[in-house]
Amino acid sequence: MASFFRRALKALGLIPGPQGSLVHALPLVSFSPRRGSREVLRAYKENGWLRTVVDTVAEAVATPRWRVYKRARPGVLSVLDQRLKSANPRLRAKALKDATASGELVELPDHELLRLLEAPHPRYPGRAFRKLSQVHVDLVGEAFLWLRRDDTGRVVGWEVVPPHRVMMTPTPETPVFFLSHNTFVGAVPEADVLWFKHLDPEAPEDRGAGAGMALGDELDTVEAISRATKSTFERGGIPAAIVGLDAKSSGTDLEETVLDLEKKYQEAFAGPGSAGKVWFAPAGVSLAQVQVNFRELQTEELKKGLLDFIRQTYNVPPELVGDLTSSNRSTAESAEYTLADFAVLPRLEFWRSWLQHCLVPLVDRDAILDYEDPRPQEFERVFRLMTTQPTEAFTYNEVRELAGYEPDPLLEGKRPPPLPGAGGGNNPQSASANATPNPPRDRSGEEGRL
Repeated sequence: MASFFRRALKALGLIPGPQGSLVHALPLVSFSPRRGSREVLRAYKENGWLRTVVDTVAEAVATPRWRVYKRARPGVLSVLDQRLKSANPRLRAKALKDATASGELVELPDHELLRLLEAPHPRYPGRAFRKLSQVHVDLVGEAFLWLRRDDTGRVVGWEVVPPHRVMMTPTPETPVFFLSHNTFVGAVPEADVLWFKHLDPEAPEDRGAGAGMALGDELDTVEAISRATKSTFERGGIPAAIVGLDAKSSGTDLEETVLDLEKKYQEAFAGPGSAGKVWFAPAGVSLAQVQVNFRELQTEELKKGLLDFIRQTYNVPPELVGDLTSSNRSTAESAEYTLADFAVLPRLEFWRSWLQHCLVPLVDRDAILDYEDPRPQEFERVFRLMTTQPTEAFTYNEVRELAGYEPDPLLEGKRPPPLPGAGGGNNPQSASANATPNPPRDRSGEEGRL
């Protein structure tokens, strides 16, 4: 028996054999799917609130149009390269605009990268895959794109593999992904799978860390409250009262006495017409009233607090999920901008950096990937710009661009005239200093009239 266990342990690689250990060929636990990945993705299908919140963000992330730029002359943009790859969207947008205006960069609206992003699969549009990938990242913290290549090795598309279907990620000894996706079960080379993830601060080389995994207790509690409420209205929960008979005062057969008493009660009090009637029962009958008070349990307040916490985790304003309890006109108009600024923009930056790092070198190493600003123009700002007299510090076209309009060629380089009394730069002291002194009066005529 001892020799049998020794052979088994040697076969598993736990005991070195003649050809070395085989442990590196086994799926390691730390690189396997996280516990609960499947349950979190299933909660997205079954929990209406979680789906509403996650979809609000994922739909907004999948909507903006992507752009591709390339150098007009190779080697010219060496100074601007750092700004073009900056994680600051405002700095990068200004650098792209300046380089395009000067002719150093050229935007390519029909680049191969854009075609891949819009149609990566023959059956599904690119927007559906972008939304699905964002759902995976928001819930589990990682997304996997299984690349499809043609006969020459060129990338022609991809499939989105659910995270729990990736059974093992690459290790230094085994640089493959082990997938169980659709009808395929096996190893895929590391170069054929793009792995995007939020790095786990505890183990950056491990699987991704998503917000949905951190909301496990809150989701379970909300589901428990919903199920308890459903059970209460379906089965009545617990009986409203319990009637007991004293065994001493009953006959020899207590069960028959109980059934007979219940039958008499049903006959006398069945139907709404029996409401308020008085029941005369034999001696020895005791009544214990049982009642569930949901108000004392504060289930509604607790559930609302949990739902708000889930919504706040994804930076979704309440107005965008139908909660108008504390809303007014100002908050309702700024809700879309708040979502774009605090939820959509960071996620688009996440995808831009990962795609620029992993996908762009496989398609066109010289391409620069960017996206349209998802933040809409705020009504109040546009209204103020259009109703306030601009100053000479800015050109008319600069004001138009700030309001969200295209520059007007007829206004190129033109500035508004100084405001009345503003003088030099709207400074009263400089205005008085730059003012032309009054010319001396000619008093010769006055002396003649005297």
